[in-house]
Amino acid sequence: MVAPPFEIAGGAAGTGPLQADSGSGSPAPLPQRSPLEKKYGRPLAVKSGSRRLCRDLADRLPPHGQGFWESNMKIACLNMDRLVNVAIRPQGMPRADLGILYDLCAQDGPVSYKIAQDILKQPGAHVGIFTGAAVQDKMPKGESDGPLGAAAMGRAFQMLGYQVTMYTEIEGVQGLAEIGKLLGFEAPIVVLEKEIGQQTKDIAQALDIAVCTEKVGMNAKGVQHSVTGMNRNGMRAYVDPIIDDMNAMGKLTVGIGDGGNEIGFGNVYEAARELIVNGKTCACACNDGIVTVTKVTHLFPVAISNWGAYVVCAALAIATRRPELCVTPEEERAMLMASIELELMDGGTGLPRFAIDGVSGEASVGCVTMIKQIVDKTLETVERHF
Repeated sequence: MVAPPFEIAGGAAGTGPLQADSGSGSPAPLPQRSPLEKKYGRPLAVKSGSRRLCRDLADRLPPHGQGFWESNMKIACLNMDRLVNVAIRPQGMPRADLGILYDLCAQDGPVSYKIAQDILKQPGAHVGIFTGAAVQDKMPKGESDGPLGAAAMGRAFQMLGYQVTMYTEIEGVQGLAEIGKLLGFEAPIVVLEKEIGQQTKDIAQALDIAVCTEKVGMNAKGVQHSVTGMNRNGMRAYVDPIIDDMNAMGKLTVGIGDGGNEIGFGNVYEAARELIVNGKTCACACNDGIVTVTKVTHLFPVAISNWGAYVVCAALAIATRRPELCVTPEEERAMLMASIELELMDGGTGLPRFAIDGVSGEASVGCVTMIKQIVDKTLETVERHF
């Protein structure tokens, strides 16, 4: 039996927790709820500092049927999203809690859940994946954060029957192609021009869905920046007009980023400028900060962009009950090792290391292990008899 509706913040009615049968034919009394639980519903997670109170976003539904499955998927997606919002960067690198921005994006549901659901509404669609962050003299072939996640998503989409095209600058083509091959994935790679022109309009017209991961965007003055506030104009393609055109056409657009300087942070522009180091100022003449103005359908703020991409794969795996869509710990280790040979640099140090954004490779493998476990356990049913 389902308890009567209770009031959620804002006055909306929800469904209360399930009542256990006491054996007398009438429901057993529920434990006393705290004032906060009465307001927000169960279960309730209280986060410290300036973090908002965040209740579990799963539906309160009876334990059977499709509703129960969707509820379980939301719980899994919320937990994976929380996992990849653990900020673990060294001092000297921006260490803002991207989880605060994530919470703003997740007010109507876990972000990875929303992305997966909207992608699955368009079976067989043409998906474009944009990545690449080369820096002349520092990371001439790009960094490891971005291409690994892009290749993983490309494989997952392709396995689900989507048409996939990858987009990056000329500097990133080799690394992206080789990482794809390592995963058993091949798709056309289009070289992005570094000037805005006809290619921009052609790409926007050709695609049904665009997913940007670790792809820099422009601030309010039209300037691209590194996360440390350095001007990157002329080094990378301008993807913003592609996304703007697709948004205007009502197409699905997704941004995955970890610094505020990537495509999509226009969704939380004011909050990001307040929270992020170099949000309002930068190291170049524009002096307007690194936060991008470009908006997307779904922004997925995360601690490391690759991790966010892996969670998108995992959310699709749960939704379709296909765990093979996930990146495995062994694949993550192999990709990070291959990145060293391919000169895809650790973005935290600019060096060819077994690391990602300054975080050890072992930690990244561990994160992938946790994501995979959440998927496997969500898809598993166990009957405990004791």
